[in-house]
Amino acid sequence: MSRPFLPPLILAVAAAAGFSVRADEPTEPPLLHEAVGNWTAGKEDLAFTQRGRTLDDDGKLKEERVERYDPSLPDAQRWHLIEVNGKPPTDAQRESIEHRRNRKPRKKANKPPEELLDFSKARVATETAKDVTFEVPLRSESARMVQTEKLILLITVGRETRMIERVTAGLRDTMRVALGLAKITDVDFDLTLDGIDEGEKSTKGHPKAPPKPQEEDQVTGTARVALTKFGERMEYEWSDFKRVNAYHAPAKPGAAAADGK
Repeated sequence: MSRPFLPPLILAVAAAAGFSVRADEPTEPPLLHEAVGNWTAGKEDLAFTQRGRTLDDDGKLKEERVERYDPSLPDAQRWHLIEVNGKPPTDAQRESIEHRRNRKPRKKANKPPEELLDFSKARVATETAKDVTFEVPLRSESARMVQTEKLILLITVGRETRMIERVTAGLRDTMRVALGLAKITDVDFDLTLDGIDEGEKSTKGHPKAPPKPQEEDQVTGTARVALTKFGERMEYEWSDFKRVNAYHAPAKPGAAAADGK
């Protein structure tokens, strides 16, 4: 999935499902390669709303928080607390939670896709006259202490648009992470990439215009993960995605002059 949603989201990617590729075909599907390039040429990060729920052993709700994450904002403002247990947060809750969230160093989640996903092992899962869906495995070295073979990632690419149009992910089986201290029991991503200009699509008798980078498109759908940790069930849901440019702190006065020495 191009520059990923993480760290807050969990990478959901695939292992191959047995579809074969002819020996004369390239190891990395050209259509997938082009679509990933079109996506990464656009805005580099994602803002989203996160709903987190913690339940006890009896399934009773212990806490529910709704937060907004926007990497286009300065570090001290990235996380914004919206609700706690269905109510507006108090000043004390906002100060405590937002301070704890925003004081952590900004993680660089916008790594090149090829550092996370092994496109050379992508396989065609399904195809129609309009699109092709690829299964793409996660590079095992990119996710330590995660059983990557139990995750499934499907990327759908439009034949005419040459764009990534949908990303879905799921879990084959319960997955142990963090040396078995936690178990991911459910992964459900279903994201649609909107914003393809109908005027760019080919029409009969007219050549198709070259595709533009997926810069202004929106990402619709939801992503959900459920896990257990130390006996507690934790559920996370992400929605209201928006592509943004990551915040970069302005250069300090005199920095340019110093660089020129």
